[in-house]
Amino acid sequence: MKIEIREFDKSLSNEAAALFKQAYLEEVYAMPFLPKDEQMMQRFDDSIKELFEHGWGVMAFDDQKLIGYMAGWKVSQLFGPVKGIFSPMIGHAAKKEHRRLIYGKMLEHGMKQWVQQGYLSFAASILAHDKGLLDEFFVNGFGMRCIDAIRKSERIQPSIKDVTIVKAELEDLKEITSLHQSHHEYYKYSPIFMPRQPQDALADLIEWLSYQNHHLWIAKKEDVAIGYIRIQPDGETVVSTHSQVMNVSGAYVMEEVRALGVASLLLDEVQRWLIEQGYHFCGVDYEAINPAAYHFWNRYFTPYTVSVTRRIDERIAQ
Repeated sequence: MKIEIREFDKSLSNEAAALFKQAYLEEVYAMPFLPKDEQMMQRFDDSIKELFEHGWGVMAFDDQKLIGYMAGWKVSQLFGPVKGIFSPMIGHAAKKEHRRLIYGKMLEHGMKQWVQQGYLSFAASILAHDKGLLDEFFVNGFGMRCIDAIRKSERIQPSIKDVTIVKAELEDLKEITSLHQSHHEYYKYSPIFMPRQPQDALADLIEWLSYQNHHLWIAKKEDVAIGYIRIQPDGETVVSTHSQVMNVSGAYVMEEVRALGVASLLLDEVQRWLIEQGYHFCGVDYEAINPAAYHFWNRYFTPYTVSVTRRIDERIAQ
């Protein structure tokens, strides 16, 4: 096989979609409950078509046949004050045979092109069960950053005394203002080190809950709020937008009571509500660099994408 890397060709979105859907079905083989119906396939087609219309990347060919593509969105600032490229889960694919080799060539040529244009930060979401492909990104200098995970809507049913869960209305949000602010600040500290802009915690909560189909639950002990969890109908991937998926978009429990299992109780209440409302799946995205989140969500959810990142030393462009 002779791999030829070419400029991005917007007319080949259908061929690219076929490559991605084949890779996704490999992920489904490892995780049979992943959404794979006609709705999901159509969303893949639509998302890839949009990316090909407005994104930027490279393509791999063998004997004039498309065998891989890698594209992303241009971002003005990505993990720092430099321009970057973000390639979502539908932003890249290659045929199974020689996949690592194809990706290696696309990374080499794609990153060369992007760095020459001043893009120095890169992120890509990889299907989680393709371990060989993840290794290819790792040997190309990428590190794990974020995870998208999913579970069937099923009860957990933990047993915790003296903690109650209530579904929040607008008038209840004042009770968790300090918790929400602590959650916001939490990400600035070791080992996460994510910069956070100042916020009005109550205004942020009120705005978030005002959106359609956004829901929030509060955990209380002795009538004092000690944690919360919230869900919404969309997340970070195209899978999260499926009509049968609702997504956890935030959860926080006071550090001094985490050992009680409050987060599990909150998640169980979400599962109960999802089952009642007819949602089949629950999704979540979380920072792999947040150990508490990593260990908690991995207990109850199965990852289907792993996002990896690389930042090029700015001095290379001088």
